[in-house]
Amino acid sequence: MHQLNRSAGRSRGSLRADEAAPTRKWPLSSLAFGTATLLLCSVSFGYRSVPPHTRARAGQAPEQDTIRPFLNHNCLGCHGKAVASGGLNLAATPFHPDDPANFALWVKLNDRVLKNEMPPRASPQPAPAARKAFLAALGRPLIASDDARVRREGRSVWRRMNRYEYENTLRDLLDAPWLQIREMLPEDGQAFRFNKVGEALDVSHVQMSRYLAAADYALREVMAKQSTRPETTTRRYYAREQRSFVGLAKFNEFNGAAERATFPIVGNEADMPALKETGPMTVGVKDPVRREQEGMGVVASAYEPLQPKFNQFRAPVAGRYKLRLCANSFWAGPESARAWWRPSRTELSAGRTLEPVSLFAAAAAEQLRQLGTLDFGPKASVGETEVTLLKGETIMPDAARFFRSRPPGWHNPLAQKDGQPGVDFHWLEVEGPIFDSWPTPGQRLLFGDLPVKVSGTAPEEPVPGDRRRGNYRQRTVDSTTVEVVPNSPDADAERLLHGFVKRALRRRIQEQDVQPFVKLYHTARTSGADFTEAMITAYSAVLCSPAFVTLEERPGPLDDYALATRLSYLLWNSEPDATLRSLADRGALRKPGALAAQADRMLADPRSQRFVDAFLDYWLDLRKTNNTSPDEILYPDYYLDDFLTESSIDESHAFVSELIRRNLPARNLVDSNFVMVNQRLATLYGIPGVQGSAIRRVELQKDSVRGGLLTQASVLKVTSNGTTTSPVLRGVWITERILGQTVPPKPLTVPAIEPDTRGATTIRDQLAKHRTQATCSSCHAKIDPPGFALESFDVFGGWRDSYRALGEGTRLAGYGKNGQPFTFHAGPKVDPSGDLPDGRHFSDVRELKQLLLKDERQIARNVTSQIIVYATGAPVGFGDRPKEEAILDRSEKSGYGVKSIINAVIDSELFKNK
Repeated sequence: MHQLNRSAGRSRGSLRADEAAPTRKWPLSSLAFGTATLLLCSVSFGYRSVPPHTRARAGQAPEQDTIRPFLNHNCLGCHGKAVASGGLNLAATPFHPDDPANFALWVKLNDRVLKNEMPPRASPQPAPAARKAFLAALGRPLIASDDARVRREGRSVWRRMNRYEYENTLRDLLDAPWLQIREMLPEDGQAFRFNKVGEALDVSHVQMSRYLAAADYALREVMAKQSTRPETTTRRYYAREQRSFVGLAKFNEFNGAAERATFPIVGNEADMPALKETGPMTVGVKDPVRREQEGMGVVASAYEPLQPKFNQFRAPVAGRYKLRLCANSFWAGPESARAWWRPSRTELSAGRTLEPVSLFAAAAAEQLRQLGTLDFGPKASVGETEVTLLKGETIMPDAARFFRSRPPGWHNPLAQKDGQPGVDFHWLEVEGPIFDSWPTPGQRLLFGDLPVKVSGTAPEEPVPGDRRRGNYRQRTVDSTTVEVVPNSPDADAERLLHGFVKRALRRRIQEQDVQPFVKLYHTARTSGADFTEAMITAYSAVLCSPAFVTLEERPGPLDDYALATRLSYLLWNSEPDATLRSLADRGALRKPGALAAQADRMLADPRSQRFVDAFLDYWLDLRKTNNTSPDEILYPDYYLDDFLTESSIDESHAFVSELIRRNLPARNLVDSNFVMVNQRLATLYGIPGVQGSAIRRVELQKDSVRGGLLTQASVLKVTSNGTTTSPVLRGVWITERILGQTVPPKPLTVPAIEPDTRGATTIRDQLAKHRTQATCSSCHAKIDPPGFALESFDVFGGWRDSYRALGEGTRLAGYGKNGQPFTFHAGPKVDPSGDLPDGRHFSDVRELKQLLLKDERQIARNVTSQIIVYATGAPVGFGDRPKEEAILDRSEKSGYGVKSIINAVIDSELFKNK
């Protein structure tokens, strides 16, 4: 058997060289916290060690009377002493499965024989019975060896939280959903595709200093900034009184660009006095009826220099707020018959369209954070959404569907001969900050009901300047100091630290767990810190301690606390809640049905969206959707379309959520009779009758090419580079992410194929030439065909019959979102047909889907494997395979329902044991 890879690993299929036989150890033996600022130099915490890897003296010998005859007859001709193809001499290869490299080699051999890849198809094949007997004889000692390792060490490595988990945990612990912690921490390592595997989550001094900084920031964010409950107010901010809205009204006067200006409107008519500056920009409180009708309109999306904001508002404190936006669509007539694509600021009328408006939180450094999207039709209406804001953030609305004009002379792609759509903004109403209780839960957790003393100067309210033009000056000097006043400092400190440690750590607490932090408090006080600072120092140490940062698990069955933690970090990506903690305290989580009941409860909770988002971000690489931008020359209709990008990610998340909620079969991942779309996606997919920005379920016609993950915009975007598509990249994605088959990396000596954007040759032509090389043919024969089927979709998932090409040719009519005319032309025709490695032919993506679904169990098996890695931090090892098949057997009655698979994983021994 030639080309048997010596670097094969424990998981199904081949492993890359750098993944083979990973060393199973906790990457840090001890950890010293040592920053003078936080006075932690006197404290050292050691991670509880796990039993070291101990190599057995010898593995269980395989059944030689079955193994050797099979090898002699089928393998040694290529892999014996005389030939040793690929450097492998099976005649001289010992069987020592306790050695990771040797174990990996025999697993690789097992899998190649199992998949009928060895002996090669051109060679005589063993009888099915002989193949089956060989696999059974080889598999038994391999499973026994793997099971012994698991009993000795556990399947997974003890790991720390990744930065997503740390952020969610602090948010939930401190009841502060607005905390932005993730970007303060270094990127996490990945293994087996996820950021949940201990082997890739090392701990360095740099990381610990970042943890300390993040913990200190979070604690100070949730502290009460005033001694009494902040007043929850409701205040309305009129667009006509906002500097950024009003200042843009003059833009047209400087460069003749009405598209980049704002439109003073009353009702659906131009406000001529305000436009010509012969009257006030707003009547203000003198005429409340007219004031409600006044608005500022736009016909372009928010983009430099058109970035209108409700700048009078700045969030006074971080917290929850309700936003109510009043707006409507309108219709701007043509500037003239000659320049019908330019809007008139005077010929206005009632709107004709439903327009999505995205709301962004804008920080002082022009950093934007999307908050949600509301729809507005011709009649003025109020849309409401509840959000979390950081202190100092303001609100920027964006008419998301509109174009973003870029020089030179632009042309609105939405313009018609009789005009173009616009959005008229009337006002933004802000209610908040909203507190369910006072002091806040975070403040009570830190300092109970101890009084707070605030000194210094708080930020002032906005100071009006030129009210007619909407100019407002704002002074934001904040020099407040917050001090908690204890009754008895040392007694209060010990009491509060006991409560905090008990709440923060996810296990039963004993006195020795608390005393190091009490000692740290006293050290800080001795060094001159006041009560408040000393407590922050001790609390920061808790939030960086091994017991908090790591998910504590010991070899063997997990105790109730570890089980609660594993379940919560699977389904909520965060700490166990009070219900799980209570069950763990009573030792009730291992009772029959307890885990299933908790899984159902947690999946029904909105926090389960964290699981869907994080799981898809890594399994499907959706976190990379924004890594590339559609090319502004070849794909100007997608270029700058942030709303399409966000909608595509929302579609994939909503799709998998729907599969879980309804327990739909895993086959839907390949092909479904529905999609989860909004108007923007429906337009891209050619689905009529969908209006509005909300993602909703839409049934597909029987012959639709859509349905499933393969044809979703997010997947098709993340598997392209923004300029061209590659059957290789998309074929690898399908093979690995959907079918669960590992693809070896491209040899470094083989150059990458550069697609021809001039249209002289197709990517299929180039790959055909590439596959004439012997070193390339075998792999490309497996991975290219699925990718060919997806060539019917462009870089963002739009359907195409021909490639786009540059250079000579008849340009296609149209304008991009940047307002510039198309400069590409129709290139060669797309050929989406292909032949799978087993010889089955397909003519397009519809037929490919049906071929892939011939083995629904493999689709379900791959989903199960991905969930197991995500849930347990370890891949499916050779000894785990029978347990995985038991999970599939259990979910088979539901048609391999996705929720049934999740529940079966949670109820499995793989999940309940380290």
